[in-house]
Amino acid sequence: MASIHSWVAHLIPRIDFGVQALFRRQRTCPYCAGGDHTIVARKNGVIRIRRCQDCFLYFTDPIYRSHLGDFYDSLYHAEGLTTTLPDARTLRELRASNFAHTGKDAAAPIEALTRLTPGRALLEIGSSWGYFLYQARASGFAAVGIEPGRTRREFGVHELGVDIRESINSVGDARFDIIYCAHTLEHIADVGPFFSDCHRHLREGGLLVVEVPHFDLEALGNGVLSIIGAVHPLGLSQPFFKQVLPREGFQLLGLYDRWDSVPSSPMAGCLEGVLIVVAAKRSQPR
Repeated sequence: MASIHSWVAHLIPRIDFGVQALFRRQRTCPYCAGGDHTIVARKNGVIRIRRCQDCFLYFTDPIYRSHLGDFYDSLYHAEGLTTTLPDARTLRELRASNFAHTGKDAAAPIEALTRLTPGRALLEIGSSWGYFLYQARASGFAAVGIEPGRTRREFGVHELGVDIRESINSVGDARFDIIYCAHTLEHIADVGPFFSDCHRHLREGGLLVVEVPHFDLEALGNGVLSIIGAVHPLGLSQPFFKQVLPREGFQLLGLYDRWDSVPSSPMAGCLEGVLIVVAAKRSQPR
């Protein structure tokens, strides 16, 4: 039954997305709202992949807007802890082990964050079920999370005892030493406010640390097309961050492909996999 649900869950949004591609167009860049962008590839014959000539963001045309709401969310299943909730016994075991040696073991990024700064006030954007927050708190961080999904947010609050808010507006005027965002930015269709929100809630010199799938069609070729689509409408590359961070008041400190390389060994080139971005708040946005 689970395999049938998984098959349906993947098929329905793909059909919906394909239909939308026949009738809708993404006229402006989701980051800079510019109109100077070109088609650089196609997926499944109908989905256009565009690249903004101003900020170098890749994005799908159209950007998928689900018309299925909770129906789609309830059908979506994937392997592992990203979407499958543990039962009570498994959750007790995960908490007892601090999620060690599981798909949600956050030891590597947490160790990297402790190397980057002595500051321990941390805001996570895209907390999902709260697994990272739970481990960060156990490592001495004063950690707060943002998660708009009610089911995920309430699980983290009630089952893990972590502090997860619905939106960044919920933290008021709080300032943090670190804002951490892992595998979330590529999902945000309206990405324009993201950097200004982070800038506003970081202390001077505070760090923005972002992990995303590395999407650079020009440098890496068509093999990366699998990571952009309905679920990931944005493709994020080194040129995008190099262009955008200074205009948003950040100094880029390093680009990495592994957490154990942070901060001593930045990437020497352009590699497939993940892209880890470390930047510091330095000035007012332009």
